[in-house]
Amino acid sequence: MSRERLDEIGKKIKREADATDRMGRRPLLLNHSGTLNTITPCAACKLLRRRCAQECPFSPYFSPHEPQKFASVHKVFGASNVSKMLM
Repeated sequence: MSRERLDEIGKKIKREADATDRMGRRPLLLNHSGTLNTITPCAACKLLRRRCAQECPFSPYFSPHEPQKFASVHKVFGASNVSKMLM
């Protein structure tokens, strides 16, 4: 798959995350100090059954309330490739 195609998909994911934010459903939960909420893991960490760290690359893009988004992206690209695209 070409680099341009991967960049295009990454931009689409970012646009969807921004649209979700504008609709009032914030994909990332912030506490009073501005750090990520680690109590509720993101959809990626839920699916991969791992602890969601503060610096998790998936949490800004994959809300814990919409696990099907990450599941479909993971099915096509795999977690490692998605992580590389987001960084």
